[in-house]
Amino acid sequence: MYWHRIIETSSRRPVTAAGLFRSERAYGKRQRVSQWRIVITLAALLLFVSSARVHAAPYTPAGDHVVLARLPQAPSALVAPPSAPVDPAAALALARSQIDYAGSQDDPRFLGYAQATLAPLLQSSPSSEASLLMARIEQQRHQFARARHRLIRLLEQSPNQGQAWLMLANIDRVQGRLDEAQQACRKAATTLPPTTVLLCQASVQAISGQRDQAYNTLQALASSPAAPQGESARWLATLSAEIAMQQGNLDRASQHLQHALQQAPQAPYLRYLQSDLWLALGQPDAVISDLAAWQDRDGALLRLAIAGKRLGHPQAKTWRQDYRARMAMDQNTGRQRHLREHARFMLEVENDPQTALTLARENWQQQRELADLRLLHAAASAAGDQNALAKLQTFLDRYNVADAQLSQPVRGAAQ
Repeated sequence: MYWHRIIETSSRRPVTAAGLFRSERAYGKRQRVSQWRIVITLAALLLFVSSARVHAAPYTPAGDHVVLARLPQAPSALVAPPSAPVDPAAALALARSQIDYAGSQDDPRFLGYAQATLAPLLQSSPSSEASLLMARIEQQRHQFARARHRLIRLLEQSPNQGQAWLMLANIDRVQGRLDEAQQACRKAATTLPPTTVLLCQASVQAISGQRDQAYNTLQALASSPAAPQGESARWLATLSAEIAMQQGNLDRASQHLQHALQQAPQAPYLRYLQSDLWLALGQPDAVISDLAAWQDRDGALLRLAIAGKRLGHPQAKTWRQDYRARMAMDQNTGRQRHLREHARFMLEVENDPQTALTLARENWQQQRELADLRLLHAAASAAGDQNALAKLQTFLDRYNVADAQLSQPVRGAAQ
């Protein structure tokens, strides 16, 4: 779901084991800043690894030829330390920019940078803003329980924090607590604009038996004098596209998505959603044309592997092997795994429904969005697991979920 600010993307370059922490000459950074970047990078990685589930022994690269990650050429200001003594306002602004950049670039390193930036502000009696930003970090890392606990504590002290209610509504929606999500949307109404609250409610209604009503409400809002602008307008267009896909009207979904992309053409979430729509329309060649330059990103590489297989593309084998390597690195290094994406890869590229079902079940324990439901349903159907299908039906019946893709083979359904 489209909830966060999105900014422009940039290219990435490979980094070897020996050069992972070297400062880049292109930045022309002073030695002090370079040393600080090394410190916060190490801190970020330690914080990240300590919060992830460990699946294997620590990973040691075979040599300097091993590519550990592909790092974006980020603006140097995003890795500069806050001035000492730390100015809270400057530190909050820097952390906010780092979190936005992490989301827009699919680059979790910058969540670690942001956490290091916020650390001095979180030690005792953190401000509401610092707590909200830390909850955003935890949310983007899929540490939903931590983020939810932090938000609840904040709201107990300051119940009129509309942004906190909005974030809590999103977490509850993602985890399938749809009644609680609607309640959080309503409580956000005390301090947030009515259009924001309406968008929050529509995102929950779409998966809880009021899909068509939510869509009609969004279209009425879009054509009214109170139509939102900026980020809220993109949220409206994106949500409209998602609901249209849910209704099975892919042409209408494409129109809404084009409107969103006109406002944010480099937004990864929108580009991936566009690729999923092309896959659903049987246009894998369009996916390859659009994402070929983004194959250093996990989300793009997954879709390239799917599209390449369907098209019989000459690069299909390479994309498949590259994504396998990403999965192996996640497991070997203890990096937090992209369970939804890995399950989709096993189902749509590897033709291994049993492994896909295992991963999809694990993913379902922490994420219960419509995309997760579709993927688990597809994997269970392919594996012939009637028990899993019965449990999913219980969820569908409880919330009266209506989705056109649940009666079709999974094609681009997992974003």
